[in-house]
Amino acid sequence: MKQSVFWMCAGLALLVVMLVAVPGSGRPSDFSLFLGRFHPVIVHLPIGILVVAILLECLSLRPAWRGRYDIGILALLYIGVWSSIVAVIFGLYLAQGGGYSASQLAWHKRMGILVVLFASLAYLYKAWPGLSERWLKHWEPRMYGISLGLLLFGVALTGHFGGVLTHGPDHLSRYMPDGLRQIAGLPKKADIGRLLLENPAETSTYTALIAPILESRCVSCHGANAQRGGLRLDTPEFISEGGDDGPPIVAGRAHESELIHRVWLPLNSDDHMPPIESPQLSVAEAELLRWWIDAGASFEELLPDAEWSPVVQTIVDGMGLDEIRTGIFALDTAPPDSMDIVALANLGLSVTPLAENEPYLQVRCMDLEACTGTSELREALLRLAPNIAWLDLGRSQAGNDLVEVIADLPHVTRLHLQQTSVTDEGLAHLSNLEYLEYLNLYGTAVSDSGLVHLEELPELQSLYLWQTNTTEAGTERLQSAAPELYINTGLSLSPVEPDSTDA
Repeated sequence: MKQSVFWMCAGLALLVVMLVAVPGSGRPSDFSLFLGRFHPVIVHLPIGILVVAILLECLSLRPAWRGRYDIGILALLYIGVWSSIVAVIFGLYLAQGGGYSASQLAWHKRMGILVVLFASLAYLYKAWPGLSERWLKHWEPRMYGISLGLLLFGVALTGHFGGVLTHGPDHLSRYMPDGLRQIAGLPKKADIGRLLLENPAETSTYTALIAPILESRCVSCHGANAQRGGLRLDTPEFISEGGDDGPPIVAGRAHESELIHRVWLPLNSDDHMPPIESPQLSVAEAELLRWWIDAGASFEELLPDAEWSPVVQTIVDGMGLDEIRTGIFALDTAPPDSMDIVALANLGLSVTPLAENEPYLQVRCMDLEACTGTSELREALLRLAPNIAWLDLGRSQAGNDLVEVIADLPHVTRLHLQQTSVTDEGLAHLSNLEYLEYLNLYGTAVSDSGLVHLEELPELQSLYLWQTNTTEAGTERLQSAAPELYINTGLSLSPVEPDSTDA
């Protein structure tokens, strides 16, 4: 017995030496990586052996079987201690290959060491009853059972963290029935892999699609805790900075980017990334990286502005991004009150839904003489202020006083004011319409002074200025302030040169 304890202590001393001697990072030798490949083979031995020892001890609780399995339990615990030591040592070599989450790897390593300690403690209490009676007194009879309980808990947690490292954090829940998933507070299986973004319209493609891939596949070796090749891929700044071999991406040219080159190398290549023992990128993930780089590798471009290739469109549709609501449609707006709609219609305006199942309305002045700045019309419009998206007051008697009311309709996207008495003073009220995309001022008295108020409209895309008092200089100034704005000043014909040929 003393000899077995001596060798067990020697094994524990060897483990301590290996914990110090085996580096956690750097460039491991091929032989170290070769030894590491035996960890998955060996690690299952202590799991099975120690669990069987615990089960036999549970059977021994029956009075008729008490003491029947003591020799076998002792042997199993001793073998379990040694196999755990060997598994941890080979695991240290395997970890040198990298490609694992640093936090999950640390927990797996800690729990593996605790399994060795709990198994050693259980063996000592089983071999020498009364081992700690001098120190623990009344607790000493319970220490063997406590050691076995801690051992079983340690084996379970070590196996869990090992499963997370090799199969991902959802290795237990991936195929869990929806009933159990609901109890556990997890989304339904149909929602797995779908992006649940709080505001997709204001989320960049990098944040939504690219950063999660780099985080799950690359950051364990190229993040805050490890920077192989001097490269970090956890922030846009570090990605742009690059590593020892330069930037990992060439914006607009995926085929020249080292990141894509490494991802698509054969698995048996030493330069393939991630390392072969780590979870690999799916074809969809690799395609998203390639598309993002070819599209310019922008860290700021928003999802609604992205131009999907047919393949990427299929991928993002499967992730739940087939319909990205933008502008006013991304807002949480309550439906209009039906009585308010009736009240506005009774004043001579047509009020219809902008789209099915949407809270927004299109309002058109049908009785041209009724569309003036009366208090009744002003109040009726303001009661529906959050819901009016399209407003057509064209050819009516609307003036600056009514335009002042329009300034309080925050979600207007299309506004027709053609052939009304609106002037530059009225345009000053429109400068706060942050969602206005279309504005028709045909046949009004607006001039260059009024155009200044339109320079700050962030979403304005189309502006019609036929037969107004604006000049070419004024429209050029506005065009310079808003380069993407389409300005239509009407049809202009170039003079026709007279025919100078001889008859």
